[in-house]
Amino acid sequence: MTARYELFNHPRLSFEAQPDGSTVARFAMNGWGADIVCRYWPVSEPGHDPWIYDLGAIEGAGGRFSHVTEYGCKLMIVRHLIDAGLIGPAEDNSHLDEINTLIAAETEAARETMTGKPRVGDFVIMPDGSLERCSYAWPQGHGMQTTHGGSFHVTRCGNSSFSGSLNRAQLWEYFKDTGEIRRGKFWFFSHNRAGAGRGVDVFLPCRVYRLEPFAMSEAEARAHPKAVRAAEVWGADHPDHLTAVRALMEARA
Repeated sequence: MTARYELFNHPRLSFEAQPDGSTVARFAMNGWGADIVCRYWPVSEPGHDPWIYDLGAIEGAGGRFSHVTEYGCKLMIVRHLIDAGLIGPAEDNSHLDEINTLIAAETEAARETMTGKPRVGDFVIMPDGSLERCSYAWPQGHGMQTTHGGSFHVTRCGNSSFSGSLNRAQLWEYFKDTGEIRRGKFWFFSHNRAGAGRGVDVFLPCRVYRLEPFAMSEAEARAHPKAVRAAEVWGADHPDHLTAVRALMEARA
């Protein structure tokens, strides 16, 4: 199996048409608890999406949603099961076919040429010991935002982009390479052909950093590019400029 739409044929997932026009999607738990039951059906209401789907509750996640197509409902059900860890890819990428294996190898090689600063998708150990991932590098060059989780798209040239909620940016100087490597999940379009449901998950090596904020003197803080940029935008000693200076002096993470 490669693309998500192929997971419609997962051996533990079945779709059963019902007399009332709805379809029940059942994921068999094979004795490890009750089966996960989802359902979707068409509706005809002005100003409303033509399809409704219910996601069976899994550890608090689930609920009722709408979609513009039946196909989209099925994709959302599969994604619900993937997010819950019930179905999905193998970390050794053995789920990839020959073409996608080649794409993954080229992508990994391209990412490995990116040295120096953390890359989008790399991991970072926060000061409180929690693990996050790098998610957005600021164009101004001051630092990287992090995230607790989300979706990481990767291209064949190794560049990555993130979709999801972002935490505050951290200065590049705070990221210290631990030398550890761990595999992180990304996705790309199967066979490099874009389309709904054609996303294929892949695990790639990611560097692990430790966030180590350090305090600066006032002179160092005022000379830092972040504070200089704030002064250019707001004016020297403007409250927002002084806030940036204080944050650098206090090493706020």
